Amino acid sequence: MSVISINKNHFFVTVYFTVDGDRLHLTHYSDPQSRDAQITVPRAVELSLRDMESHLTNGPVQLDLRDASALPPPLTDYPRQLGCDAAAYIPVLQNGHLRGLILIGARTGQDLNEDVVNSFARTIQLTTNVLEQNASSIQTLDGRQSKEMSALNTLAASAATVNDLHTFYTAIHEQIRLVVGDYGIVIALYDQKTNSINIPYLWEEGKYSSIDTFPLGEGLTSILIRTREPLMLVEDTEKRSIAMGAKVAGRAAKSWLGVPMVARGEAIGAIIIQDLEKEHSFDDNDLRFVMAVANQISGALYNVRLLDESRKSALQFETAAEIARDISSSLDLDELLQKAVNLIRSRFEFYHASIFLKDLPGEFIVIREATGEAGAQLKRSGYKLGVGSKSVVGFVSGKGEVLVVNDTARDATYHFNALLPDTRSEAAIPLKIGERIVGVLDVQSTETYAFAEDNLRTLQILADQLAVAVVNTELFAETQEHLAQHRLLHHITTTAASGTTLEEALQSAVNGLQVTLGGDRVSILLVDREKKVLAVRAAVGYANEVFDLRIPIGNGITGWAAAHRRTLRVNNVLQDIRYIEGSSNTRSEIAIPLLYRSELLGVLNVESEQVSAYAENDEELLGTLGGSLAAIIANARLLEQIRSQVERERVLFEITDKIRRTTDMETILTTTVSELTRAVGANRARIKVGVKPLNANRKKRVDNE
Repeated sequence: MSVISINKNHFFVTVYFTVDGDRLHLTHYSDPQSRDAQITVPRAVELSLRDMESHLTNGPVQLDLRDASALPPPLTDYPRQLGCDAAAYIPVLQNGHLRGLILIGARTGQDLNEDVVNSFARTIQLTTNVLEQNASSIQTLDGRQSKEMSALNTLAASAATVNDLHTFYTAIHEQIRLVVGDYGIVIALYDQKTNSINIPYLWEEGKYSSIDTFPLGEGLTSILIRTREPLMLVEDTEKRSIAMGAKVAGRAAKSWLGVPMVARGEAIGAIIIQDLEKEHSFDDNDLRFVMAVANQISGALYNVRLLDESRKSALQFETAAEIARDISSSLDLDELLQKAVNLIRSRFEFYHASIFLKDLPGEFIVIREATGEAGAQLKRSGYKLGVGSKSVVGFVSGKGEVLVVNDTARDATYHFNALLPDTRSEAAIPLKIGERIVGVLDVQSTETYAFAEDNLRTLQILADQLAVAVVNTELFAETQEHLAQHRLLHHITTTAASGTTLEEALQSAVNGLQVTLGGDRVSILLVDREKKVLAVRAAVGYANEVFDLRIPIGNGITGWAAAHRRTLRVNNVLQDIRYIEGSSNTRSEIAIPLLYRSELLGVLNVESEQVSAYAENDEELLGTLGGSLAAIIANARLLEQIRSQVERERVLFEITDKIRRTTDMETILTTTVSELTRAVGANRARIKVGVKPLNANRKKRVDNE
């Protein structure tokens, strides 16, 4: 026996025992983890034949060696000595009697499930039946028949314990060569899910090679798979092929023999023998033998493929579950995406995996994470593609539909990338939430037709999960940003409210808001009711000349906001005729009227050098600040009025007090003029004292005196 495996990366320990009286004698042992295993393992198991047949003749028996078992201790102790966690015994019966026993052992991390065990049991039973039939008739055969029977027996034994597929293909070739002759041979495999053909083994003109996957077409191999009928052409091969509707590519064979491989009613491939030089190289005996070979090996190849697909599907769904767990427990998007692309590439065995996300304007799809050195270079260069552009990723980002390119050499949509020269097929899956496309998951393979329905379905699940992660991270970031902004607004409002003068309060507000917005220009304009204009009272980010600017209410963006008492947001001021230039670099602007108890006090104005720099949430944020600033301005003005009134009353009291303490009229008048001049800041002051004129009699009396 040999190593039984799911594929070349997943080997089991295998032991073949023959029954020798009351003992099981080790005939063959294989352990891929030890080269000297045959020296160290026990060579026999002592157990009565009666116990063996009572426990082992009813079919395969599976064991979980970590739990108790109903089997006799020698049968459970043996796989434990080999370091196995699970095991299965498969009986080899002949005419109802136990003739041998196969042990399959699995160590930690290996999945020896019921499907695996049953698959091997069926193959071993098939082999046993063939050997029984052959044993009864082989002695009556000679010559070619003996060779055929020997070849079929050899292939049956090989099919029972397939180790490495290439070695198995070589064994098939060797047995056909021994019986039919040294001709070119092709072993083709058909994948119904992708409707494509792969040729893993091609022997031609003394050289071994393989052919990449190609679509089921109109060649002779495709005809074999479609019809599931054998075909032999030994003369006028090219003409007869064309007459059958087949297309001949390359050098046509002079003799051609092909047999489909069929398992469970499905075509899974074909065996083809051809002679490029001579006609009539094959006959009916050759056709019959190759048909027997195909029948012998089809089941084994089908089982190997089924097991390999099961393993891959399980691993892929495990990957999806692992990424889902990470999404639910982490808000670090960069770490999550990096782990996702690396898992997708390794678990799905792809050449490259990357994730693109849309930029804010929605014009480009930009690479966010990618695998390998090529991915690192793409990230460093900020690689991006236009949304809807002529590329696989560009198409998907625009349409929101899955796109698969099975052969990049034959598809005009494919966009060649020099950093990934070996890409032969590519698939892109949109990252969508509802109808919103947030990004694209892109995977590439070095094989054509690498994407089947099952792995695309799993990739779609992953893409949906990643879309949720992207949106969740966006929402969390927005929440954190809003929280930080509102904290800053509170700080700005508190600082402005604590200013001792109106100018100080306004300047504190514009300085704080500039920090909050990341460097944009900010100004506060107050209303001059007499002149009906807006005058800049505080600004940051402008030249000093901005303080000389007077904007009539109704003119410009700020004037419009004041006149209509509504916020005005302009994405591109160069396209708005209302714009009055305050800075030549301004591209977008938002103006918020400052209203307090329905009274217009001024306008809060913010400008950016970026087009479309402000969104609805900015309006909400600045609107909240505008309401607070309007209250601060109104309170500051009221405070100034109160202070002025108090100061006037204080000065008036002091003047009155000084006058009252003076008895001389001239001193009273002098003190009054001096204090009034100082109080109002005048240069000169004059007091006129009115004197009542004397009547004529009084005047005459005074003159006489």
